[in-house]
Amino acid sequence: MEKVAGTRIRSSIASILLLTAQVACATPEYIQSEQTASGSVHEAVESTEHAFKLPTPVQVFSRLGDVFREGALDLQLRNYYFNRVRDDNPNLETWAQGGVLSYATPSWKNRLRLGATLYTSQKLYGPKDKDGAKLLKPGQDSFSVPGEAYLDARLYGNLSLRAYRQKFSLPYLNANDSRMVPNTFESVSLFDSSGERFVYGLAHTWRMKKRDATRFVSMTDAAGIDGPDRGVSTAAARYTFSNGANVGLTNHYGHDFMNIFYTELNSRARPMLGLGLHFSGQFTSQNSVGDELGGNFGTRTWGAKVAASYDGMVLNLAHTSTDSNTGIQSNWGGKPSYLSIMVKDFDRAGEDAWLVGLSTDFRFWGENAFSAFINYAWSDTPDDGSNASPDQSEFDLTFDYKPESGLVKGLWFRLRGAFVDQDGSGSTDLKDIRFIANYDFSIL
Repeated sequence: MEKVAGTRIRSSIASILLLTAQVACATPEYIQSEQTASGSVHEAVESTEHAFKLPTPVQVFSRLGDVFREGALDLQLRNYYFNRVRDDNPNLETWAQGGVLSYATPSWKNRLRLGATLYTSQKLYGPKDKDGAKLLKPGQDSFSVPGEAYLDARLYGNLSLRAYRQKFSLPYLNANDSRMVPNTFESVSLFDSSGERFVYGLAHTWRMKKRDATRFVSMTDAAGIDGPDRGVSTAAARYTFSNGANVGLTNHYGHDFMNIFYTELNSRARPMLGLGLHFSGQFTSQNSVGDELGGNFGTRTWGAKVAASYDGMVLNLAHTSTDSNTGIQSNWGGKPSYLSIMVKDFDRAGEDAWLVGLSTDFRFWGENAFSAFINYAWSDTPDDGSNASPDQSEFDLTFDYKPESGLVKGLWFRLRGAFVDQDGSGSTDLKDIRFIANYDFSIL
């Protein structure tokens, strides 16, 4: 009887997860767009942890002919429907089919390898007066574009140099793959993930291609600056302590534009009686530098998060606060903020925001391919003055089906909904419905 009662209780909790609007998941949207919900705080990753994932092992050949003959050709298909209904602005609606064709060689003498990708997004439906979903080019036009094209050179251990077109997973500089095509960058980067506790990366990026664009532009042009072309120099590192806690640092220096400094601290308590606990803090500082091509500004934001997991369910509580000087900018990718969710980032000037949430992988029902999370966030902003803006709340729901074995391995269905409510002068309410179908498989 106790076992039956426990099962009923867990089933009731799962039903509440899917049917109520009082719980959430505090993973930044640019990361959440790439993965399903986790059922434990020890499986979830934060921004700098995501940035320094270990490289995927590759085959090694000593003969150059074998390297090209044994190269991997993969196709990742994506079907995406996006519909946004707004109160006092034109609605957005697009349906697209596309994906990425990628080719990567194995390693030659465990030293050199090549990789390249080709992206396409083809219109299935997209009225001109409902443009703006960023699934297609501006004007609701289909497009195909080369993406990555890189040379990987392994210098020593896991110290690797990557040159030319590539993707990043760094805070404020990342692929942000939440539409049809990710951001890609022209850059040279050096990453070392061989250290047991200390890992680091260096990069200089001179151009990027945004998600709905077909050409690469300078980093200042990508930030909307009409002036001299400038690049971004990056340094990032993470140190893991003996108890498993870690601290990560990232600094982007946009020459003659702005400097972005980001740091986070993560600590996970050892599970007790099946209960896991996770404590995190984050801080961002942005200020103009050099010739101040984007104007004179400076701002800060900080956040804190606590998460608890039990039997495949994770409860999150988070808070962020932004200085009243100006809002946080993110011109080259998604933001690492705990409050950066489907539609809003909750980091306008003077904005204090909170989030409460729940995610689950339904492991209490046995092995399955389903997972889900719900987000509810709300904020207060100044009511008057130059930084006055509407108070707002957002409720998000995401439901995933992603089998890891069997005939449909590689398939990923994702259904998402977002509902934004604003109060005050200039407020706009909206609702998003998104359906995404991904299918990955190897051709060679």
